[in-house]
Amino acid sequence: MLTKADFEKDMGGVLLREKGRRKFVEELDKRLKATIKHRSTSKNVSYRRLLRLELYKLEKHLMGENVYEPFVAQW
Repeated sequence: MLTKADFEKDMGGVLLREKGRRKFVEELDKRLKATIKHRSTSKNVSYRRLLRLELYKLEKHLMGENVYEPFVAQW
């Protein structure tokens, strides 16, 4: 996806050029839209939705309602 031409040296480091940033954001968006079967709900959910579900579980943990058990992907 990204090539050497998508980066530039600047300010003592390496930065993504605008074209490279666009490529990265497009690929990230595609990945977040991809779906997997969630084990506990048995439904297909997007990675974006999965992140939101994990945040809800973390919120309940921080409020003292539940113990947080993270989602662990099984490849």
